[in-house]
Amino acid sequence: MKNSLIDIILNSEKRKNVLLLLIEGEKSRDEIKRSLNVTSTALIPQIKKLKEHGLVIQKNDYYVLTDMGKVLVDNMLPFLRAVDVFEENDTYWLNRDLSGIPGPILKRFGELGNYLMIESDRNYLFEFPKEFMENIGKSRYIMAFNAYFHPEYPKLYSKLASEGIKVSLVLTDPVYERMRKDYMEDLQKFRDFPDTALSVLNEASGLATLVTTDRFLFLCFFDNHGQYDHRMIMSFDSSALQWSRELFEHFRSISRSVALPAIKNE
Repeated sequence: MKNSLIDIILNSEKRKNVLLLLIEGEKSRDEIKRSLNVTSTALIPQIKKLKEHGLVIQKNDYYVLTDMGKVLVDNMLPFLRAVDVFEENDTYWLNRDLSGIPGPILKRFGELGNYLMIESDRNYLFEFPKEFMENIGKSRYIMAFNAYFHPEYPKLYSKLASEGIKVSLVLTDPVYERMRKDYMEDLQKFRDFPDTALSVLNEASGLATLVTTDRFLFLCFFDNHGQYDHRMIMSFDSSALQWSRELFEHFRSISRSVALPAIKNE
């Protein structure tokens, strides 16, 4: 009995890897063997099955995806990337609240790519991770969404803006009110610098913090009970940067601009 296409594609790591390799373009048998570190004995039966099911054809000495193969692999990639993201830290993701990410962007969650999971030292919970600080000041622009208040954010954003970095902020109402109440001077300084933007969002989100720059992505989530556990995600993949920019633009599109009162001189 002929196997289903799902079985052919997913039930063999070798076949799956051949397909993922061929999406890059035609490859010879020797190129496939070198790339996948397999022998001819292991490779030939798998390519034969891919050819029998119309996913691969042979042109002279090269193997190429058929049009059907290209469509299936193109659609398979987002699924496999999402599996890689979740599988690496499945217990963590199982308990994260992802409800604040709109559906079309959540479907592309695999674009986070290769990421770092950073756990704060319990003795330094209110200090930013060194990986974050090493990159934030080298960024050309910074777009940040904050639904969680960190006491260092007001000074940090003001300092970055003073250094000529373009900074755009979207804050939830509670975070904005806390900054306005206790850090008004820093907030006003921030708004007085060129190339800064500030808006406020009144919708709740399972996402605690999103910082996206031209260099990196920084993410923190609340858990399913609305608690913040100080574990953070960082990614430097280009796909993650594009994904996070679109997520930030979503938050900005549903936020409102705010006007800050001038600080009175005593």
